[in-house]
Amino acid sequence: MIKIKQKELPNPKKRNLIPPDMDYLYFENAEDFPLEPENTEYSPVNAWWFAECSFLAYTHPGFARMAYKLIGIDNFKFFHGVGTECMVIWTNQVVITAFRGTELKSSSVLHEINTDLNTKPVPFELGGRVHKGFLKGLEEIWGGSGGLKIFLQNLIDENPDRPLWITGHSLGGALAALSFARIPEAKGLYLYGAPRVGDKDFLALFEGRSVWRIENALDPVPLVPPDIPKLKFNFKDLGALKFINHEGEIRDRRPIFILEDQKKKYLEAKTMIDSKIKEVNKSMVPARLKRRHSKKVIKSIRKQLEINKREWKKHFDSFYKDFGLNADNHQPIFYVTKLWNALIKD
Repeated sequence: MIKIKQKELPNPKKRNLIPPDMDYLYFENAEDFPLEPENTEYSPVNAWWFAECSFLAYTHPGFARMAYKLIGIDNFKFFHGVGTECMVIWTNQVVITAFRGTELKSSSVLHEINTDLNTKPVPFELGGRVHKGFLKGLEEIWGGSGGLKIFLQNLIDENPDRPLWITGHSLGGALAALSFARIPEAKGLYLYGAPRVGDKDFLALFEGRSVWRIENALDPVPLVPPDIPKLKFNFKDLGALKFINHEGEIRDRRPIFILEDQKKKYLEAKTMIDSKIKEVNKSMVPARLKRRHSKKVIKSIRKQLEINKREWKKHFDSFYKDFGLNADNHQPIFYVTKLWNALIKD
């Protein structure tokens, strides 16, 4: 008999933590901990399963399809827009919809960062106000005859009693929350390191539903956008919190971070980021226009993207350090590893 062990947390100095990760063994020992699709209470098993799905959503769809086949799930559908990606898998027992977060290794990274930082609150059709960038991101794949909305509705109509779960990490969590709000038949929602999406009126749409928001210690992303009424920034925390502390224990509340007392710093940092986006986009326009005519220009574009990614990471690391937080703790591999260890320990 193989002894099931806890996993060692990855070392950021020795391993690239930014997904996609093709070396990670997804759903290891899943046969010993089967998903609990009917359980709407917080489940350590479900928390780990959906974290794996959210992590796998960053990989190439062909790779993800094979990973799901290895655990006996053959049905797979991939949706993608300019920067938004989503994977739907299903069996006779469950449907899982997993949204991808911001992929810093992708050529669409600038578009996705624009999505993350387009924070202006706009009306949501079902009530309340939400983050403009997140809503726009979901619309990339939502409507139309081949969109996510109709596809999921067909699966629901095909088997109304089959549970539908929605999940996502980071930006993927924000997109998952918006889609969950639009699908009243969905069973539940698991979010990992997700930013705030909407105001209190938007949160009212989730009352009485199974929504679990999981945060890792020192992960800065769940704390933004901030709640600043004077600037009409009324972003609130969604769902029931499960906080993973430094010891890997699951708690029902987070420590009191100093971020809320440093809103001026946040606004200063956001101004710098907005300026950087405009600078990068402006510099890329001439290159895009010439791209079709020169392999040399294409190579130059790719090189510039790599430089931009490094600059972004350096800037964000500095930004998070100012708040006493750590960008590495946001990476999905920490969520899957810590939740697995918590499951085994439990």
